[in-house]
Amino acid sequence: MAKMHTRAWKENELKDVASLIGKYSVIGVADLENFPADLFQKLRKQLNGKVEFTVSKQRVIKKAFEQSKLKESGLLDSIKGSCAIIATNLNPFELYAILKKNSGKIGAKPGIIAPFDIIVPAGDTGLPPGPALSDLKQAGLPVKVQGATISIPEDTVVAKKGEIIKPVVASTLAKLDIKPIKVMLNLVCAYESGQLYKAEVLDMDIEEQTAKFCTAHRNALAVALEIAYCASATTPLLLQKAHRNALAVALESSFPEKDVLPLLLQRAEMQANAIKAKIPEVSA
Repeated sequence: MAKMHTRAWKENELKDVASLIGKYSVIGVADLENFPADLFQKLRKQLNGKVEFTVSKQRVIKKAFEQSKLKESGLLDSIKGSCAIIATNLNPFELYAILKKNSGKIGAKPGIIAPFDIIVPAGDTGLPPGPALSDLKQAGLPVKVQGATISIPEDTVVAKKGEIIKPVVASTLAKLDIKPIKVMLNLVCAYESGQLYKAEVLDMDIEEQTAKFCTAHRNALAVALEIAYCASATTPLLLQKAHRNALAVALESSFPEKDVLPLLLQRAEMQANAIKAKIPEVSA
C-alpha cells in the first residue's frame, strides 16, 4: 500500500513539474543548500504572481526534464542536492535582479569568513549585567553598565573582512539579535529560448549597465554628428546644425532673406545705439 502511495505521489509530482515547464517561458534551477526555510517561504509569498517555485525529489525533476523540451537545455547538469525549480515569464536577468533585491539576512555562524567588517553599533543592548557582560567583553566590545542594562559606548568592529568569525563573536551577535550576513536564493542557471544563462552572467548591476549604455549612446551620437552620418537619431540634429550654420553665414554676409532681415535690423540697431553712446549729446 505504501509502495502504491509512493508511486502515485511521484506521478503527481512529475505532472506538476511537467506542467510548470510547459506553462512558462523561463525555467531556472536554484540551490537551496544553506538557504533558510523561513526565508524561502517569505520569498515565495513576496514573488507570488510573478515567479512560481516547486521543490521535489531530484529523480522526479530530472525525469520531468528528460521527458520535456528541456532535455538538451543543460539544466539537468545543475540539478544537485537540495534544489528548487523556478518558473516565470520574466527574462533571466530580471529574475536574478528580483531574487537579489529580495535577499534576506541571517546570523553569523562560527567558522565562516566575514564578507565585510561586522560592526556592533553603539547603544543600549537591553541585556542585564551578568554572564552576558563577560561574553560581550570576550567578543572585543567596550561595554559598560548603565542602570539595569549593558551599554556599548561606541561602534565596534568585532570581525574584520576576511577574518574567520569566532564562536564567541557569533554567539554575541546572536544575543544582540544582529544578523549581518546577507543571503539570496542561489539561482544556479536559467533557460530561455534555447539559451542557458549561468549565475555569473546574470549577476549584473542594472544601474551601472544602464549608465554604460547611456554613455555609449552619447559617444556614438557625438561621433555620428561629427562625421555627418545620417540616421533617425542624427538627421534632425544635423538639419538643426545646418540651419544654424546657414543662418550665421547669411548674417555675416548681410544676405537679405526673410529669416535674416529681423536679425540684420537688430544688429544694425545695436550698432547704432553703440555709436550713439560714444557721441556726446549737443545741448539745445
